[in-house]
Order: sequence, then structure tokens, then C-alpha cells
Amino acid sequence: MREITKVNCVTLQSLGDQMKTKNFYMILVFVTVSVVALWVLSSPTPNLQTMVQKTHSGLKRASSIQLKEQVLTVDPMYLRQLGLIASRSTTDASVNALANKDKYNENLEAIILPSPKTTLGPPVIASGVRPNHFEEAVVLMKSVHSLLPGYRLVMYDLGLSATEQMLLAKYCNTTWNCETLLFQFYLYPTHVRYLNIWSYRPICIQEMLNKYGAVIWVDDGYYFINGSLSLTLTNARKSGIQGWAIKEPTSSITHPKMFQFFSVDQGSYFFQHAVESSHLVIYNSEKISKQVMLPWVKCALLEECISPTGAQNTGCNYFRRPLYKYTGCHRYDMSALNIILGKTFGFEEEPYTSIERVFASLLGDQLKAENKSRPA
Repeated sequence: MREITKVNCVTLQSLGDQMKTKNFYMILVFVTVSVVALWVLSSPTPNLQTMVQKTHSGLKRASSIQLKEQVLTVDPMYLRQLGLIASRSTTDASVNALANKDKYNENLEAIILPSPKTTLGPPVIASGVRPNHFEEAVVLMKSVHSLLPGYRLVMYDLGLSATEQMLLAKYCNTTWNCETLLFQFYLYPTHVRYLNIWSYRPICIQEMLNKYGAVIWVDDGYYFINGSLSLTLTNARKSGIQGWAIKEPTSSITHPKMFQFFSVDQGSYFFQHAVESSHLVIYNSEKISKQVMLPWVKCALLEECISPTGAQNTGCNYFRRPLYKYTGCHRYDMSALNIILGKTFGFEEEPYTSIERVFASLLGDQLKAENKSRPA
């Protein structure tokens, strides 16, 4: 028994010595690795420095690519045909002017920048007629004919059927200063054909500004209830634009990704009341052309801007708190316009917001009859 106990003691002592030896080697390896690592970090070889530099360079390039993806870059061809940038001949003249700036200095600004069509007279009234919305357009045409007979009315055909085109020509003709205009979808990117994202609206408005200098845009589904527009037109001439505000802030109706295209923070729009893009009065000017219409049209021409991935206009959460949080419903061209107005007017809403009752909507009439409130 004593011999067994003695053997066990010897065995335990041997195991203890092995553990000590193993721990010693582990500590030695750890110290060696630590010293080597510190030496490498404090005195990097040229190869390591090159690797670090390349890594930093790659990260910068990736960051640059991410930023470029959020820039409003569109084919200049579209902007030229809309009169938002100089034509090629004008651009060539600009280069010559820069080469001879002493000779042409006094006219340099006019040569480099396209001069927007302007007017102080009454604006043209314009609208777009969507397929299966012809009856709504008829209500608008009748209101213009009865309340504003002296105004020119342009009705865009946005893809009507042959029957609807015939009916439109019957209601809108030269006998009362009304004309129809087929919207040339083929001139613009494919997504402009998707009427539910409203890309066509800023483009139509710019076409009218380029031709007439001022426009009252009214969607089908809206109509005039007031033939006296003096206050609204006076304010529109001063600020360049008049819109009608809703109770919802811009941040609540705008997909978060859209703000990135305009280099602004969503939080800046928590308390800015949005104006509707369904009915607007716009007078063209250098400021409106450069600061409002140019970025608005560019966004409309870029699908990822006007309709960011994941954007939709159904299933809105109007019961979220606080009210400035995103409802989950994006308003496409309206969202873009209000971001731009916030930047252009320094978040002062009064200059571009009208309080005059000029329009009514068929949807509003229907909800009122049903004793319901209209969603924002």
C-alpha cells in the first residue's frame, strides 16, 4: 500500500513538472511573438507600408464610388433639350469667350449660361391626362373654360387610348384657346413612362417654362374654384413659385435615401410643411431655373433618385409618433421638390406657400361627401 502511494506521489510530481515546462514554453512563445509584432509595427518594412497605403487608397476609392452613386448625374442631352444647360453651339461660344474674356467680358455670363424664358404676363395652364382619368380632366377643362377663359390651356396626352384621344380633341381645341400635346416619352429615360412615380411632371413643367416662361400646373383630378388669381400670381412673380401646403412634414413623406442625392440631412426637414406638386404656379427666373427646376428635373430623370430602392406609396403609417418620422410612403417628385425648396429658401416656407383658395380636388369632394378626412 505504501509502495502504491509512493508511486502516485512520484507520478503527480512528474505531471506537475511537465505542466511547469509547458507553461514556460507557452510564455516564451507569447513573449517572442509580442516582441516581433511590436518590432514590425514600429519599424514596418517597405512591403508592409505599401500594403497599408494600397489599403487606404482602396478604401478612399470605395468611399468615392459610394458618393458618386448619390450624385445627380444625368445625360446632358436631356438637359439641353429642356433648356436647362447651354446647347453645344452655346458651349463652343463660351469657350471662345473665355479665351477672349477681355473682349467679351461684359457678355460672358449671358453666353455661358442659358437664358431662361421669362414673362411677367399671365402663365399658361397645363395638365397631364393619364389613361383612364379622362373624366377627371374634363372637370378641369370645364373649370378653366368657365372661370379663366382668357388663359391658354395645354393638355398633355400621357398615353391615352384612341377613343380618349378623340374625346380630348373634342373638348380641347382652338375654339377656346386649348391645345393638346402628346408627351414624347421616347425622348427621356424609360422609367419616365411609369406614371405612378410622377417623373413626367417636373419634365412637363420645365417644357412649359421653356416655351412660355410661366405655368400653372394642375393635375387631372383637380379643378379651379376661383377665377381671381391676382394674389397668388403676384406672390409667384416675387418668389418664383407658389404651392399649397399639407400638414405633413417633408421628412414623413420622403424615403430616407432621397436626401442623400441632395446632400442634406433628413432631420432638417422634420418641421418643414410639404407643398403639393399636383398644383403649382411657377414663374421662370435665373434662381428658379438653376436652384429649383434643374435639380428637380435631374432627379426626375434619375430613377434611383425619384424612386429609391424600397420606395412605395401604399401602406402609409399615419399613426406613427413622432409625426415627423417616415410614414413608409414616398411621394416621388413631390418629395424631391420639397427637399429643393427647403434648400433654396432656407426653410422659410412663407415666400413659396399660398393661402389663397384656388383649387379643389375631386377626391376631396368625395371624402367630404362621405364625411371622411383626406390622407396627406
